[in-house]
Amino acid sequence: MRPRTNRDDYHTMSREQQVNLIRLRTGHNRLNAHMNRKFKLAPSPTCACGQEDQTAEHILQRCPLLDEERKEVWPSPTPLQTKLYGSRQELEKTTTFITSAGLIV
Repeated sequence: MRPRTNRDDYHTMSREQQVNLIRLRTGHNRLNAHMNRKFKLAPSPTCACGQEDQTAEHILQRCPLLDEERKEVWPSPTPLQTKLYGSRQELEKTTTFITSAGLIV
């Protein structure tokens, strides 16, 4: 088997960025929903905003506590699919958002 000669956008990112994206994509992350349901390490699956479970979709799309950071990164509404599987520019926006929001995924 020959090594890959061309690399897609995901594989050109740093290891840390790749890890954050794969955790968001799979749901195997350190957000409350997963930590509560899988390991019972979070007291509740609910986000600190109190509106719904803290999932990747919730923090990337709807959490009111992260509205300001979200609008800085994505001034116009952007689908979740684009944030997690889009071009390198979109993937970098997602990892920038996670960092600027102070989230550990």
